[in-house]
Amino acid sequence: MCGIFAILSIDQHKVDVNVFEKMSNSLIHRGPDDYGYVFFEILGKQKILVTNKIYDGLQIHKYQGVLAFGHRRLSIIDLSEAGHQPMCNESKDIWIILNGEIYNYQELTIELKKKGHIFKSKTDTEVILHAYEEWGTDCLKYFNGMWAFALWDMRKKRLFCSRDRFGIKPFYYYFDGNKFVFASEIKAILQDQEIRRVPNDGRVYDYLSYGYLDHTEETFFVNINQLRGSHYLTLDIIGQDLILNIHRYWDIKPMEFIENNSFEKRFLELFEDSIKLHLRSDVPIGTCLSGGLDSSSIVCVAK
Repeated sequence: MCGIFAILSIDQHKVDVNVFEKMSNSLIHRGPDDYGYVFFEILGKQKILVTNKIYDGLQIHKYQGVLAFGHRRLSIIDLSEAGHQPMCNESKDIWIILNGEIYNYQELTIELKKKGHIFKSKTDTEVILHAYEEWGTDCLKYFNGMWAFALWDMRKKRLFCSRDRFGIKPFYYYFDGNKFVFASEIKAILQDQEIRRVPNDGRVYDYLSYGYLDHTEETFFVNINQLRGSHYLTLDIIGQDLILNIHRYWDIKPMEFIENNSFEKRFLELFEDSIKLHLRSDVPIGTCLSGGLDSSSIVCVAK
């Protein structure tokens, strides 16, 4: 499952390491196997502090603007230390934290190696790093999977965050123009006492009256939104300003239905291929079997 979280602030005094540790602890259930943190100076010399411990003596108060990345890992692919996050590229100028899986990572690894990329792990996380180096934000078009990730590009001073096509993996954020906070769960964001807990009455009403949930980017809390499925955001640092932009990168394109006899065969091909990709793992895999047509079909094909 994994948990990701971060704080970006132009004012370094807005990043409290004790709050950041509370954010981490609130997500421990999502990633009990490993954890890690990295702190970036985002306005000055772009110093980097990598640590597995958070303590009051961290010298980030001397930074000119701070971005703090945190990760709680549930190990699935490449259980070695090579899969530790936050993860960086060879030149240490692009960093990533990921919650999710890229199912076609092996095929993408082969393609990227042909283009000259060198891998230090067998993880799907590293595939995202090299895919971004190769294709930029267009890398999203190549991924088959479920994900929520954040990538820091030090060269461009750009935070690039994405959520998978159907919003399977969560991504919530707060932004007030000077401070950007995101996490896999809202309760991690609310560890920051500067972020007020104000109910969003409109969305609460939608849920209690109609059962609507996740039908907009708004949440039950004022000023805490979700990055919607099939969208990505960029947060660019330009001078002393934070410029947030949100883009849609995918949508369903309806096609005219032309009846023929190949649909059953084609569906089975796609279904079996999907199950095979989902079964890629370095740990045992289980499934939820309710006895319905969908879960029964998945279990039969997996077996």
